[in-house]
Amino acid sequence: MKLSEIRERMAYDSNAAPTQKEAARTWLLGLTKSHPIALTLTLKQAIKVVNPKGTHYRQIAKEDCEQAAARFIHKLNEAIFGTNAVRRHGKGLTYIAVIEGERTDKRLHLHLSIGGFPKGFRFNQLGKHIEQAKAHVHNLDTQHDFKVCDGGWIEYMCKELGRKDTNNVLWTLA
Repeated sequence: MKLSEIRERMAYDSNAAPTQKEAARTWLLGLTKSHPIALTLTLKQAIKVVNPKGTHYRQIAKEDCEQAAARFIHKLNEAIFGTNAVRRHGKGLTYIAVIEGERTDKRLHLHLSIGGFPKGFRFNQLGKHIEQAKAHVHNLDTQHDFKVCDGGWIEYMCKELGRKDTNNVLWTLA
């Protein structure tokens, strides 16, 4: 059987537009060299809610993950650049953030790819800065993992993207 026959039987169309998953993966893979740090943050799976009727716990939601990621990013920027530079001059790192576990029954956690470090930044100090930023975010759990990444990290981050949506990528934080 020839390749053209296989494509015909499988309804392969080389002119078809790529799915959102393929397009997002291709675009994100193009950012690999500019985002050299891989970071995984674990989240607390329940949030304490206090109201006039009492106290209860609720399961963490996607919105809580987004808020925790945004606060962590803000605090990490302040730890690296200083509060004044972040607030007045808009300095900051660049991030690709993805929530994992939303589509599967895994614990929700965040994957980040970080870039845009200032010239002369000491990467051996990054662990200390991450700990400082985590101390200001209540929904983050104690465990985290960071390392220098390659193209495989962004590919791994994209594993839960849907064919027709990219909802687990936090585009507002990119």
